[in-house]
Formats: sequence, C-alpha cells, structure tokens
Amino acid sequence: MELQLNEMSDEDLVAASREGNKNAYATLVRRHAKKVYAVCVGILGNVTETEDIFQDTFVRGMTQIGSLRDARSFAAWIAQIARNLCRDHLRRQHRHRELIERQAEEPETGGGDFNELHEALAKLPEKYRLPLMLFYFDGKSADRLAEELEMTRAGACTRLFRARNELRKLLAKRDGTQ
Repeated sequence: MELQLNEMSDEDLVAASREGNKNAYATLVRRHAKKVYAVCVGILGNVTETEDIFQDTFVRGMTQIGSLRDARSFAAWIAQIARNLCRDHLRRQHRHRELIERQAEEPETGGGDFNELHEALAKLPEKYRLPLMLFYFDGKSADRLAEELEMTRAGACTRLFRARNELRKLLAKRDGTQ
C-alpha cells in the first residue's frame, strides 16, 4: 500500500486525502516536509519556532485540504500556508514586544486603567468580548480567530471592528466623554 502511495501524483494523493485516506496525506507530508521546513526556518531563523510552525502547517493543510482549488498545486499551497503562519507568528511576537515596551515606558497608575478596562470588557456581550480577548491577549491572528469562532476571516474582522467600537463606547461613557 505504501509503495503504491509513493508512486501516486500529488493530485491523486490530494484526492485520496479528501476522501479521508490518512496514509495519502502522510505521504504528502513526507514528500513536502523538507520544503516546508526550509520555508519556516528561512522566515523564522529559529529552530524551536520552526518546529512548531512546521507542525501547525501540516495540521492546517490536513484540515483545509478541501479548500485547495487545484490539487496539482499542493506543494505551492502548503508552502504558502507555512509562509502565512510564519508571518502571523512574527506579527504576534512584534505586537507582544511592543506591548511590553509600552508597559515598561508607562508610569505605574495603581491599576486604575486596567480596572476600568476589565470592567468595560466584562460588560461587553460575549460575542464581542471573546474576539477581543483572543486577538489582543492570546495573540491570535485574524485567520486563527476566524477558525476558533467558526466564521469567515471577513466575519472575524467585522466582529473585531464592532467589538472595538462597543468597548470605546463603554469606556467613553465611563469617562463621561460621550
């Protein structure tokens, strides 16, 4: 069976994977692992982070193989997933570093600002609170947010936009600036 799978084209392996054949997908992983690893290490430059993103790439590929338009382009498709995940990871790291730097620069306020934010977040409906928490505090990308909330990327971005607006309104009411 494995010998047969190794002789199959990517297109045939994708078709078999879509039908639930895990061995076919495993063959695709083995076939394209070096390329995906090279993409990840090339962008991230860190072996530990590369290994995590490498695994995430193939998990994402397995769960989204049905969205692959042209089965012949699996190699390019899986490499693009790897690039996107690496870029998302770098953006999250950058946001996290900026947040830490801003916190280090700001004088201690005794937690008043945090308490106001915490109270405002608690007043938000869950459909708005959850995306904000996942995006800003858990560092989820818009794509990951959409996956976790089981909606399109556009829907997740819209939800985030509306959530920010609702949070602004709540904070403005509290400050008496509305």
